[in-house]
Amino acid sequence: MVLGGAYGLHVSGLLKLQPEQSASLNSDVSDALDRLSGLEQKVESLESTPDAGAGVADRLDGLEQRIEGLAAEAPAAASAALETEVSDLKSAFDTLSAQVAGAGTSETGVAPAALTDLEKRVAAAESAAAKTSGIETQIEAVSSSLTDMTTRLENVEATAKAAQTAVSTSDVSLKTLADSQARASETLATLSSDIRTAGEKQTADLTKVREELDALSKRLAAVEATMGDATAREVAARALSVSALKSAVDSGRPYETELAAVKAGLPKDTDLAALEAHAKSGVAPVSVLIAEFPEVARAMFAKFSEPARSGDMLDSLLAGAKSIIAVRGPGDESGTGPDAVLRRMERAVAKGDLAAGLEAYAALPDEAKAVGADWAQRAEARVAIDRLTDAASSEVLNALSRKDS
Repeated sequence: MVLGGAYGLHVSGLLKLQPEQSASLNSDVSDALDRLSGLEQKVESLESTPDAGAGVADRLDGLEQRIEGLAAEAPAAASAALETEVSDLKSAFDTLSAQVAGAGTSETGVAPAALTDLEKRVAAAESAAAKTSGIETQIEAVSSSLTDMTTRLENVEATAKAAQTAVSTSDVSLKTLADSQARASETLATLSSDIRTAGEKQTADLTKVREELDALSKRLAAVEATMGDATAREVAARALSVSALKSAVDSGRPYETELAAVKAGLPKDTDLAALEAHAKSGVAPVSVLIAEFPEVARAMFAKFSEPARSGDMLDSLLAGAKSIIAVRGPGDESGTGPDAVLRRMERAVAKGDLAAGLEAYAALPDEAKAVGADWAQRAEARVAIDRLTDAASSEVLNALSRKDS
């Protein structure tokens, strides 16, 4: 099978045998045939030769063994010409042997030259057989190459299939990428339109802001022209800060920030201790103090009008009842007793005159003042703060007056 494949490869041109070996083999075979033909002629002439070599029989035996060896050891890849040559050598040897045998029965002999010629032909055939042994090696190499080529071809086919699969996958990926690019283009177009719209709106808004700034600049210029130089603007700023402080104080909320602004514009010797003491917590407004005072007044009245306690059970019950319910009728405010002083204090607080109310509070008995001490402290703070804010306002107004004059 291998020889058939090699022969097919040789015919198709895939297996190229060395031309010099084939030409040499054909030449040797042709030479062997020519020599065999001459040997036959010489063997025929041996029948009439009277002398035979002493070693003819041995030499013939050697030739027979060599020819048999050629027939047995000729490689399977030997050419048809070599096989024919070996067959012809056998025939020639048989003829020569028969002639030698016939010559042995007669007085004739075999010429050594004929044997020598036959031996040369056999040697040439052996040489040709040795040369053909390389063909088998080449065929084996070709067979191995074919196996390797088959394996490589299978690998190429597998690679081609993988490449085809990759191409199919790439096509799908390219289509997906194209779709994504199309969507991205649409999104980009939308974004571009939005950005353009936003830019136009921003430009319009910026134009509007610039117009408003121009208007504010004009108004500021008019205010500066009205207020004059930096001193006038400073006095105006102080007036605004004092107004903010008074508003914070009147509302009862903390006023640390407003006080700091006013303090920066007042003379350094201005006493602001009362304001600073209540800046974090604030001071109760006048309206709150007025609303809280009636209850405080009743508590103070109950304290100084409490009857003296005795050991009598009835007096004790009456004193306890009076401490729970205090009943006051109309009375004179011009007197000097505690009741008259309290009435004057109530009248002043009801009018919002906390300062007058505190003056009356100072004339009350100590036990009554102890009851109203908390209210009195907050009222005193309120009065002190109102005086300070009034003083600061007056300072600012005086500054403005001096500026105008």
